[in-house]
Amino acid sequence: MGFIAEVHLVHDDLALAPTIARYPDVTIRYEYEATTAERTLQFVSVFSDEYTPLERAMDEDPTVSNPVRVATFENRAIYRMTVETDVEIVPDRCAETGLFVFTMTSAERGWIARVHLPDRDALTAFRTWSRDRGVSFRVTQLYDLSVSDNGTYFLTEQQHEILLMAYYAGYYDIPRGITQDGLAERLEISDSAVSQRLRRAVSELIAATLENDRTPSNWA
Repeated sequence: MGFIAEVHLVHDDLALAPTIARYPDVTIRYEYEATTAERTLQFVSVFSDEYTPLERAMDEDPTVSNPVRVATFENRAIYRMTVETDVEIVPDRCAETGLFVFTMTSAERGWIARVHLPDRDALTAFRTWSRDRGVSFRVTQLYDLSVSDNGTYFLTEQQHEILLMAYYAGYYDIPRGITQDGLAERLEISDSAVSQRLRRAVSELIAATLENDRTPSNWA
């Protein structure tokens, strides 16, 4: 059955790492890359209510160039940019061990990669290849799929905390028992940070649910 791991990867030269460090409350989700003979293009989704400051940070970010907003939706924009770094978030050679990437999202000066691994040797190889490039490698969650029948969710401690508070304070009631501003006051963080954490936490729950639904056997 294998494992599902959530790994925090940090290095100054990872794509968009300088931008992530400047705007830690903005969620950036890696979508995919397209490699041509001359360059590697990366597409990412940015979840925010304000894009101008982030776009300035991207313009100044040495790990990417020519960032272009190619689509805008409510609270989300998609960007295309050229990768200007050789330090990979997840090394391509990890595919040789059977590693599969579910998602990669920004987190504290780097990225969180949520991956499926066939065995612990694959996880060891991922860690070795990352550290050989000087990338900080820290497993934050690890699930053995052979010992549990419960749904697998991937919430960080912050996400778990804010969802519990929002739920029990009536944020999801109709009418609402507390506003987003009220949650921000309780947690002593900005309204924007509340919005980002809630959106990311709900996104993780939905992603885990959909992945389980379309998988023939139980993931966890």
